[in-house]
Amino acid sequence: MDESTIIIEDVNGTVKVNIHKDKMKAFLETTPPSGNGIPCSLQMAKSILAEKGVAFGIDEKQIVEALLEKNWGIEVLVAQGKPAVDGKDAIIEYKFVNPKEKLLPQADEGGNIDFREMGLVNNITKGTILALRTPPLAGESGMDVLGHELIPRAGKDFALPKGKNTVGNNEGTVLIAMIDGQISISDRKVTVSPVIQLNGDVDFSSGNIDFIGSVLIRGNINSGFIVKAQGDIEVGGFVEAAEVVAGGNILVKGGIKSGAKGFVKAGENLTARFIENSRAEAGQDIIVKEGIMQSYVRAGGSIKVSDKKATIVGGVVQAAQMVEAKVLGSNLATRTIVEVGVNPYYREEYQSLIKIRTDKKKIMDNLNNNMQAFQRSGIAPQSLPENKRLVLLKTLDDFKKIKEELATYDGRIIFLEEELNRIKSARVRALEVAYPGVRISIGSAIYIINDICKYAQFILDEGEVRLTSLT
Repeated sequence: MDESTIIIEDVNGTVKVNIHKDKMKAFLETTPPSGNGIPCSLQMAKSILAEKGVAFGIDEKQIVEALLEKNWGIEVLVAQGKPAVDGKDAIIEYKFVNPKEKLLPQADEGGNIDFREMGLVNNITKGTILALRTPPLAGESGMDVLGHELIPRAGKDFALPKGKNTVGNNEGTVLIAMIDGQISISDRKVTVSPVIQLNGDVDFSSGNIDFIGSVLIRGNINSGFIVKAQGDIEVGGFVEAAEVVAGGNILVKGGIKSGAKGFVKAGENLTARFIENSRAEAGQDIIVKEGIMQSYVRAGGSIKVSDKKATIVGGVVQAAQMVEAKVLGSNLATRTIVEVGVNPYYREEYQSLIKIRTDKKKIMDNLNNNMQAFQRSGIAPQSLPENKRLVLLKTLDDFKKIKEELATYDGRIIFLEEELNRIKSARVRALEVAYPGVRISIGSAIYIINDICKYAQFILDEGEVRLTSLT
């Protein structure tokens, strides 16, 4: 044999298996045969993959592709693992504006901004859906190319953020308000409070307040602002020229100086240290500590001024049952009007209904005259042109409607007249002195004080106001 002849050893082709560190992919790299060796077969490649532990995600077509001569020496992806799909956390969706978010005043249709409307209060009514919970998803297991199971991260569960005065449904997916009130979030719990508390004044930092529950204000209610509550209102300071309206009681620890631009109205009782140059109303009693000065005050129950000064001077004071103070009027003969014996709300309603009834009767008389004129004409309704027949039908409907309305008004007027006549127990009491200039009305009877009256009580006796001693 010639020494220059190169002997090529016969070596069969084979494959190398490369597995990624994460064990999620496996590659084949084909080594070509030499000499009279034979290429690596599909079966041999699969056997080598098995020897290396590759058992999942094998793509036989890719193995065939890797064994093609054109791909010899090139890594070809032949197996892929299946990644685990992590679970999804539960989702809490709040159905209200987070009260911690800073709310800005809103512009109206004309682009005007009222900085008194700051949106401080988020009213929630009983039964309102506060939050929705979407339960977590468990996730889906995966597997690497070596056949090892990949465990997914489980979705975290979150319970409904149930705080005070809230309740969840049986499935734990819906949070509902149990009462009317103001919503808040504390320690990741949703709470509905029947009382809203403001530690400072009602001013531009808070804006107006219109609340479905009760309101506690530590400071003052400044001029130009509005505070409304369906429950009670308590004010630690003073009420200036503001609008204050409560469905329940109002307590003003400082005093009321609302002027002509403001007013205070309580559905139940009103209590204040003083009332000066103000308009104030209460559905029940008004209790004042120091005095009522130059104000228009009316109560559905009684008005009492009870402290050392306990003065009512100037203005108009109206109560259904009793007005009591230590001093009525002043030594300057200040004009002071005190009216009792008639619920001022009833008196106002009665006067309004009388006017309405008079107007309705005029309309009814006109309709009645029109119908009588038609009857005298002798024309049968079916003979009328369509437009005139429709006018006649409308006239009949209007007549019937007004007749029913008048019956309702008459019933209410009779009730009010009975109430207006119940004045036997009404009285005015001056625990120390009543000065000239004071005019006392009990029902329709009037008594004008011309001389100083001490320790006096005024009652109705046989239709006239009579001065008696305190009992």
